Parts: sequence; structure tokens; C-alpha cells
Amino acid sequence: MPGPWEILVIEDDQLDRELVAELLAVRGRGGVRVTQVADLQSGLVALGTRRFDLVMLDTKLPDASALHALRAVGDKAPLTPILPHPAYISAQTRQTARSRGAFDVVVRGDLNGMWAAVNKLLTLSTFGGDIFPSARAVGQ
Repeated sequence: MPGPWEILVIEDDQLDRELVAELLAVRGRGGVRVTQVADLQSGLVALGTRRFDLVMLDTKLPDASALHALRAVGDKAPLTPILPHPAYISAQTRQTARSRGAFDVVVRGDLNGMWAAVNKLLTLSTFGGDIFPSARAVGQ
């Protein structure tokens, strides 16, 4: 996997944030650099200062609802894929997140599923694949 990939992790729970960052660092084998922030506002500041290849987004933040956070990140960095990682997800929530601009949605505790989604996204982006859902691609 070419890199290094720049990934922003927006997660309010410190243990979960560190777990996701560690997963990305270990599985990325040195090809991933992770920036960690604890709330949406800090994430938006980070997105305003540099480019990221991916945003891993918690869906329960202290300063925003899941859909507000998804929209705010998408507006701030429209060409950056977003991968929400809730503790639980229903099929309806997954579909809503995708229609609002998420690349996919993975359950936070499913580390293999999370890495598979990240790896797929970075591979698609490397080879010029379509990484945006149709709704986000047309600016909805």
C-alpha cells in the first residue's frame, strides 16, 4: 500500500480513539499517519489546516449529532472520504449515512471489518476508483 496515508480520527472516547489509531498504525505497517481529536470542532480545525486521505468519524460526539458531524466534515473537506464508526449500526442507519456522504459505515468493535473498509478505501483511491457515494458525488 503506497503512502503514507493521512487519517484523521474524530472520537471523543480516549480509549476508543487510541484503539482505532493503534489498529491503523499496526495494520498500516508504517504507511499510515494518524491525527487524533476528541470532538467535531477540533476535527474541523484539523481539516482546515491540512489534507487528509480519510476521516474516521465517531457518531456520538459531545458537540454534534451523527448527521450534523457527517455533513460538517463533508462540507469542510468534500473530497475526503468519511468512514463513520458507531458502536452499533442498523441497516437503516448505514443507508442514511451512505446517502449523506459516508464511504461506508463500520461497527467500532469489529476491528477486522474496520481495517477491511479502510484498506478498500485506500486501495480504491490509489487506483483511481470511485470512492464517493452517488449522493455526495453530485453534491446533495
